[in-house]
Amino acid sequence: MFQLLQWFESEGIHTESIKIAELTHGCNGVVATQPIPSDQIVIKIPLHLCIFSEDLLKNHYQRYKKFYPHIFNINLNEDAEFNSLVLYILQQRDNEMSLHKPYFDYVKDPQNILSWTQEQVNTIMDENLKKTIQRMRVGLQLNFVRFVTFFKEQFKKGLNYDQFLYAYQFVMTRCFGGDDHLQSPCLVPFGDMLNHHDKCQTKQKIIGTDLVFITTKQIQENEEIYNFFGEHGNSFLLCWYGFTYDNNIYDKLYLLYEDDQIKEVSCYEFPMCNFKLKYYKVCQKLLNLLGEQRFKEVMMEVQAITEKQLKFQPDLLRCQLQVIQNQLINF
Repeated sequence: MFQLLQWFESEGIHTESIKIAELTHGCNGVVATQPIPSDQIVIKIPLHLCIFSEDLLKNHYQRYKKFYPHIFNINLNEDAEFNSLVLYILQQRDNEMSLHKPYFDYVKDPQNILSWTQEQVNTIMDENLKKTIQRMRVGLQLNFVRFVTFFKEQFKKGLNYDQFLYAYQFVMTRCFGGDDHLQSPCLVPFGDMLNHHDKCQTKQKIIGTDLVFITTKQIQENEEIYNFFGEHGNSFLLCWYGFTYDNNIYDKLYLLYEDDQIKEVSCYEFPMCNFKLKYYKVCQKLLNLLGEQRFKEVMMEVQAITEKQLKFQPDLLRCQLQVIQNQLINF
């Protein structure tokens, strides 16, 4: 950590009234060292430190777009920008002269759902989520084969699966961009130290040659300072970033309606849906029973009901169904 902080300072990253700290749940985050008012810049990151996929594809990997269009041409592969960041990490991680080597050295083991064993995946009750994980694994394997095939001359010592998985998960868990102020996906040293929450107290803005993080509300001393990764339910967060959190207002349910279509429904909007649930009384009974400790028992009850009667798939075991349970009376 000390070497990383030295690198941050030497490269012009400026912070105000914050520090990186180990949190109670075992990961690092950014906390306030004193009360911080709203509308104050707390992080200033020179843009030259950010790794922009658009810059890589336009100025560094142009020939790759020509020779390997199925990897790097965005018109043929919607993950072209993602792939350019993966390649940059593979090229620069062990390069002693690389500007970003201290950054890569600090991130030892980025992990998300792709690190889970099949045994762990099998404990998930949500069949939709299992299918998503399987598609992600197939995509990872396909990209690995492509990289090994096309870049075997460049990686003369060989490119093994663990190296590729590191780069792949690094981008998945730490990537910014694709919004109004960051036009293309990018990696943002120090900025990616902020964890996600829907109660985020910061916004980002480019001022001159810096990307800055500005507070949007008052922050108390020792309070964690959050970023916002987007309106994602816990399934998405688990797959891409490797975590979930309680009371996620963007969590979703997947329910079968009377037209036999499975529809995605926000947990917090469920009582307002204008669709009539099929076999509503059965569903209500199961929802009232549903909970993290009771899930397996409930699924045994579901098995006793014919598939035509009910297909209920929660977004995650940790899905916050208590809100729905309390409101079902008024549905």
